[in-house]
Amino acid sequence: MNARGRVWVPFLVVLGVVACASTPTPPYQHSRYDYWVFRARVGMLPEPNYLPWATHREVLPGGQAALVVCRWPDRAFPLRYHVVPPSIPMEEQDEFNPRDPEEYVVAVRRAFERWGEAIGRPVRFLHVDDPDEATLRVHLDVTMHLLPEGLGVGRLQGETDRCRVLGPGPDLDHVRIEFSVRDAYLYITDSFGLLTPGQVHAIALHEIGHILGASGQHSPLRGDVMYKIADDRRVEKLSEHDRNTLRALYRAPPGAVYVRLGELHGEPVTEVRRRPPSLDREIVDERFGFEVRFPKGWQVIRSSRGWVAVDGLSWDYDASLQVIALRGNVVAYMQHGAMLQRAPDETVSREFLELDGEPLGRIVVRSEEWTEETAVLAWRTGWVLLIVADCRSADYSLYQPWFQRVLLSLDHPRESESDAGVGAGTDSPER
Repeated sequence: MNARGRVWVPFLVVLGVVACASTPTPPYQHSRYDYWVFRARVGMLPEPNYLPWATHREVLPGGQAALVVCRWPDRAFPLRYHVVPPSIPMEEQDEFNPRDPEEYVVAVRRAFERWGEAIGRPVRFLHVDDPDEATLRVHLDVTMHLLPEGLGVGRLQGETDRCRVLGPGPDLDHVRIEFSVRDAYLYITDSFGLLTPGQVHAIALHEIGHILGASGQHSPLRGDVMYKIADDRRVEKLSEHDRNTLRALYRAPPGAVYVRLGELHGEPVTEVRRRPPSLDREIVDERFGFEVRFPKGWQVIRSSRGWVAVDGLSWDYDASLQVIALRGNVVAYMQHGAMLQRAPDETVSREFLELDGEPLGRIVVRSEEWTEETAVLAWRTGWVLLIVADCRSADYSLYQPWFQRVLLSLDHPRESESDAGVGAGTDSPER
């Protein structure tokens, strides 16, 4: 089952209308099964990621449509680029605070630096002053561009042709490709006037992701730089998903066939946990002063307020567990939860318990399809921990022992473990 949107809402910025050009959505639904099959062919990949959404829809030599890994070849780096300074008309300038065109150049160069740091080798960039020496030219345009989806913030010239299948590869799972982007345009005005350098930096982060090979499918996860851009609510920092996706893109060989469209593909077999719960090593969160252990083999993801673990992938899972640190107390949160409006088909139960002498509130929201259990635990003075678990209602009795084990694993970190790891399957998070 695909991930329910509710699980990510506490942490991620909600965005809206698409605002950059994109390729048509393929008549295909991404699944963890196809991802796991691809990963078995190419080797382990940095996770969590949204790599399937970064692939390009192309036609294979035999005429079959497929999703293909398209990116610059390793030999293209360091990629030489030139940022063309904008020509800003006086009527666009704030007479009391005029913008220096060089500020926008610096903002774009900083975005290239952030991507280079995030991906690492082979991706490297070299800014050149002479546009004739550049492989890529970035133009800063003060003209507004309206697209059918909304206000345009950037485009790649020849975007639909940046990936070209040249012929068969060494085997059936690869094709020979050519990938290149010569000119990119960033629009530095909107309906309110000239954008700030910070806004242009955020736009540049998004468009550089496309320049590096991320297709117009965009990330499915709100809060990612490569999520669909809307209005002026632009994500200004690369997420763990962004970083891992482009790392994975440059770990997979260019021309690798991710999946052939139109073929029947098996669905992942739900591995509901029927064995006694087994937990991985502890994760220490120094930000909020707790340690927790999640089920072994689950994908673990750091969030702004704690941690998330999923039985599957971040965008396709059977069950999830979140630990969220919030200011407040158990009684206030339980009262707040009682006032929330629920769907007509949902039933809600609430109770107060104790855990190690501390008050514990428990809320279970159940519908025919899905069940969500929230435990509210008093933690430090003025703070509570929310332990939010959800799964299919049909599987709730099977997953509930796992949820309880995670709840009981919560502890205050011991000083000797202040440098403990961050959980199975994740890189060390950025602070």
